[in-house]
This record gives sequence, structure tokens and C-alpha cells, in this order.
Amino acid sequence: MSIKNILVAYNGLPGSGTALSGAVLMQQYFDAHLTGLFAHGNPMLSRQMNRTWMPRKVQEAIIEAADGPTGEIRHRFYETCREVPQEKLHWIDSGGSVQRTVARYARLFDLTVLGMHETSHDPNQSHTEIHPDRVAFDSGRPVITFPANFSGSVFDSRAVVAWDGGRAAARALADAMQILETEAEVEIVSVGRSPLANSLPGIDVGMVLDRHDVKVTLTELPRNKRSIADTLVEHCEKTGASLLVMGAYEHSPLREGLIGGVTHDIALRARLPVLMSH
Repeated sequence: MSIKNILVAYNGLPGSGTALSGAVLMQQYFDAHLTGLFAHGNPMLSRQMNRTWMPRKVQEAIIEAADGPTGEIRHRFYETCREVPQEKLHWIDSGGSVQRTVARYARLFDLTVLGMHETSHDPNQSHTEIHPDRVAFDSGRPVITFPANFSGSVFDSRAVVAWDGGRAAARALADAMQILETEAEVEIVSVGRSPLANSLPGIDVGMVLDRHDVKVTLTELPRNKRSIADTLVEHCEKTGASLLVMGAYEHSPLREGLIGGVTHDIALRARLPVLMSH
């Protein structure tokens, strides 16, 4: 299925601004529909709104504080998307739980574009923060994240695919294929093992990409005292990759969140766009 329906969760933070610019490039490349989603759960104080002791003026002030950024963020979205045809540009403003809202919308899109997780220093915007790795897990759809300082394109360049032969890695490879087909080179990377380890007779991951007319190389990275996440990120930087493709949460998110894991660590550390699927 071609990429024709792209969602970008935009909350005005620097990472989401970079993500929006990347989403616009994708919209133009695939001639897709682009939908901006501003998900903004209510600040904690607004949960007290139904209490009878709270004066109406105080309630109105809370509502104003919660809704204040909405108009400005919508304006900045449309300014960045000036080159997107009007009939293919859409905007959704939604309250409720941010994580749950973004994940539920993501289930209906071919690809969701997010900025990497950022902590807002504005108390009025702390409730708009998004954890992209959890969106990938909860939605079951591919998510591509952009760091705030990234400039460039994920197309016509070099991509690295983290491969361990598992279910999540296979899902990510399939979900990323339309982007991988545009790349000058795709490198399949495994840490501490050959990418062809445990291949099935008659087919392997290199052959899959070759049949899509993708120029592919296979690399085994040494396993050392560094974490797998650091090894992958460092390799991407050394080779000038513009995209990392990986499976998300082969282990449970709770386990990774408590003791650390590749998905959790890369979601916080990568300095290039990352496409992840679960």
C-alpha cells in the first residue's frame, strides 16, 4: 500500500517543528494527504473544574490557559504547510489523554510523524508532551520521529536498518520499504551477529531488498561494552545515515522502561530520524 495518508502530531515544540517540515517533504514526495493533530490533554488543575467550590471566573481562567496555545499552534502549522495543496491539508484539535489520542489517530494513517520526546519548560504546555516509542507500540502503525536539530531529507540518501530477524524488525522493514526504495544505499546492520544469521533456505533479508531494486550492503557490528542503542547511533553518525529503521519493543515496554532497552534508549538519544514499528 502506498503512503497517501500522513499524520503529524504538532504541539509547537522544536522537535515537532522539525517533524512538521519532514512531514511536508513526505507529503510532496508521495502526493499524500497531510493531517496535523494538536493533542492537548487538560492540565492537572482542570480536573478540579467540576468541584462546586471553585468560582466560575477561576474555571474560565483555567480553560483559557489550557486553550491559549491552540490558535497560535494552528497558525504556525498552516504557515509551515503553505506549499501543501489546500485539498490535501487537514487540521484536528483534540483534547483528552495525549498519548492515547495520538495512538488512536495513528491507527488510521499510513505513517505518523512525530518530534522526539521533549520536556516543555512552559507549564501550560507540559500536558502536550508525546512519547513516540509508546505511540508506535500502542498504535500498531509505523512512526517516524525527528530530532529537533535535524536538517535534511530522509529520501535519496543513506538508510540503516537494524536487523535481528525478529517480528518487530520484519514489520519495520516492510513499513519502511517505500522510503527505502528511494535511498541511494541501504545498509542492513546487526550487532554481534551476521545479518544473515538464521536465514531461511532460499531467502534472506538482503535478497528481499535486492528484489525491490534497492542497493544493499550487510554489516555486522561488534558487540562490546557499549549498549546496542549507542552502537547503532554511533554507526549511523559515522556513516552519514539520514534514517534509522528499527523494530520497536521486541520486549515489553514496561521491562524496557524499567531496566533500559534498545527502543527506549534510541527514542531518547538518536540524532537522526528513526522509523519504528511494533
